[in-house]
Amino acid sequence: MDTIHAYYTAAAEVLSPLYESGEAREIARRLLEDALGYSRSQLLVADKDTLLPPHCRERLSQQLQALGSGRPLQYVLGYAPFLQHSLYVAPGVLIPRPETEELVELVLEEAARAGYRSFVDIGTGSGCIAYALAAGLPELEGAYALELSEEALQVVARNFDTLRATTGRSVQLYRDDLFRLVESAEGALPRGLDLIVSNPPYIHPEEAAAMSPQVLEHEPHLALFAPETSPIAYYLALARLVQQGYLRPGGSLWVELNPRYAEETLEAMRRIVGPEACTAELLRDLSGKLRFVHLHYSPQP
Repeated sequence: MDTIHAYYTAAAEVLSPLYESGEAREIARRLLEDALGYSRSQLLVADKDTLLPPHCRERLSQQLQALGSGRPLQYVLGYAPFLQHSLYVAPGVLIPRPETEELVELVLEEAARAGYRSFVDIGTGSGCIAYALAAGLPELEGAYALELSEEALQVVARNFDTLRATTGRSVQLYRDDLFRLVESAEGALPRGLDLIVSNPPYIHPEEAAAMSPQVLEHEPHLALFAPETSPIAYYLALARLVQQGYLRPGGSLWVELNPRYAEETLEAMRRIVGPEACTAELLRDLSGKLRFVHLHYSPQP
């Protein structure tokens, strides 16, 4: 594996049992760009007989070994792109998905019109939603995030440090459980916020059989799976936060959800908040699946 060409050959051998050929080559390309510090165009025009520096060969060999064991690319690289940002990720947090990028884009589009100044991200994980909102809301005055997992808290704290260093924006991080929060009469989280945003666990355990080993064996089940007895339990709790005053009149709740339970989730949330106190709609993602709920809180005076 001394040259770029030899590396691609070795990568194909390691990755082909796990990925389709196009995806395997894309993964190999990203590793090589990262190791060499090349852009995509620089790598494209590089001589494939170019010798790899010894430190790159060692690094790439270790990364291929990790990928061959099924470890996701983002964990191997130690970061994941999210919109125009790059976030630190590690085992213990969910790897950000394109659908969540879509969610944040929808929220930012609405926020630009409404002038929202405060939000909370419930179950922040890597912090990708809170990070992008804090960086993107021009009139931001208060940003908060809630997370229970100790592993995730360590990852998100590092990302929020980067956010503060690069943008001057801060997100206040709380360690708490959503279900405990809604049952508690007193919570540290401020009420009367402009936005509540969440991508809670929404996969039913019976769907696990259809999931790839890279996800099922490496990403945290706490962030993936909804309670088996109530797959929309997190959404019911989020609706109760609205009912309890964590969202101000005129504010919005945005959530990502499982298309399998989209209609059921929408109707259950509307019942809890009160059909007369809100308008709520389902939105499709770019693949055409019902993926998001937008609930606008408008209680009667």
